[in-house]
Amino acid sequence: MYKKLIVTGSIAYDEIMDFPGTFKDYFHPEKLHQINVSFSLTGLEKQMGGTATNIAYSASLFKVPVSIRAAIGLDGREFKDFFEKNNIETNKLIHDKKLFTATGKVITDKNDNQIWGFYFGAGETAEKLSFKDLKKSDLLIISANHPRAFLNCQKQALKRKIEYMYDPGMALTWIKTKDLVAGIKHCRYLVGNDYEMSMIETCMKKKLSDIRSKEQIFITTLGPKGISCEYEGKVIKVKQFPLKKIIDPTGAGDAWRGGFMASLIKGYDLVKALRLANAVASFAIEKYGTVNHRPSYKAIEIRARSL
Repeated sequence: MYKKLIVTGSIAYDEIMDFPGTFKDYFHPEKLHQINVSFSLTGLEKQMGGTATNIAYSASLFKVPVSIRAAIGLDGREFKDFFEKNNIETNKLIHDKKLFTATGKVITDKNDNQIWGFYFGAGETAEKLSFKDLKKSDLLIISANHPRAFLNCQKQALKRKIEYMYDPGMALTWIKTKDLVAGIKHCRYLVGNDYEMSMIETCMKKKLSDIRSKEQIFITTLGPKGISCEYEGKVIKVKQFPLKKIIDPTGAGDAWRGGFMASLIKGYDLVKALRLANAVASFAIEKYGTVNHRPSYKAIEIRARSL
């Protein structure tokens, strides 16, 4: 049915720093009108990430055609090399020579509380991406990105009547109701975790079941409980692969998306695609960072068969 996966979303560096204490010991309610706090940190990790990076990489493990459409900055050559090494098409990447690549910086305390800062940088230029060459046989994913870039992808998908997976969870704080409803109403696949699905209904002020058509597939990811998929009036549930040790759940959802859509490109039925997606997500959880898992496709299939 589909021949190529088109991945949109963010490309970003993740800088992860560890604080051995607890934030609550340094923030006093009576002094919050003026904050001036400095933390001495014990660790620093710089990883490649971003929704588009993570999704495209996990999809590439399935050896299917993947094209990434996003923006990198003047320091983004590392990303381009990484994509090309993993046979991900980069001819539609925007390479901005003035802005830095988007970067997220986070400090995590010993209780796993986090303070984040995110710089969109070159991600802002992703609104200039063109989709004129998309074919009816392409499958597109619209994932978290700069607001204007996200809406441009949505507009282009609707205009060109391309089938797409809609992943609006991280856009719910800013997206207008009319745009959210339009994105959901015309998508082939909708995906989000249980909290995001609930928030979508809150934002729309209506139930997803009230707008879902018979052909649409709505998928709710449930973390260690697996997934729940609604299709043609039925609910399909697939458990998560049992792991002895969880190293880092960051990016598991993106790995799931990449695995699911890559399975559709390979022509597998819905149930097998769901199982393979759960399997590749389990490999991501076993590694620190979002693109450091390297299972063979055979290893992914073996895990999927047990689900």
